[in-house]
Amino acid sequence: VLFIGAFFPSEKAGNYLFGIYILGAILGLCAAKFLRMTAFRGLDEPFVMEVPKYRMPNWHLVWFMVYNKAKMYLKKAGTFILLASLLIWFASNFPKNEENLNDFNAQERAIEQSYLGQFGKGIEPIFKPLELDWKLSVSLISGLAAKEVMISTMGVLYSLGKDVDETNNDLKGIIAKNIPIPSAVAFILFVMIYNPCFAATIVFSKESGKLKYTLFLFLFT
Repeated sequence: VLFIGAFFPSEKAGNYLFGIYILGAILGLCAAKFLRMTAFRGLDEPFVMEVPKYRMPNWHLVWFMVYNKAKMYLKKAGTFILLASLLIWFASNFPKNEENLNDFNAQERAIEQSYLGQFGKGIEPIFKPLELDWKLSVSLISGLAAKEVMISTMGVLYSLGKDVDETNNDLKGIIAKNIPIPSAVAFILFVMIYNPCFAATIVFSKESGKLKYTLFLFLFT
């Protein structure tokens, strides 16, 4: 949503966003077919499940289940998002720079010389084939905690503060000015197919019951 809003007019943004969803579905089907022909090839195991009788739901039970499941997920996801945000804040503010940070250029230099900037410079060669700079590289890494964290990370790296979202016009303007369209497309595709957030990965690990499947998920995506 952020990148589409930065590069395309609002009257056409919905069409491009819909196209991204369709592309994601196609890539998912292709990945499923590939896995079926490689890792999960062979005969299907029979699966028999007894279907209960249809009846009116117990709304008290429905509310109880929905409330508890949502509470558990938010507790896990919120913990990861909070920890990731704190880590990014610390890494982007230390070591302290003695320059006058009221100057915009000084703020940029301070971030570039921070732990976060040094880390981004270190991993930049990994993402160089995609033409992604160190700021986008750090944003992708922070997205492993939660995809929402990527936007707040960009806000910090582009000196806008962490309280930004996908509708922030200042961030859209900076992206449109500093990121070429091919790099933006590569970033969108990478976000679409790479590893889901830690909370989703933990749920997958518990459901699969085996660590090797979790490692396979991480490496495959």
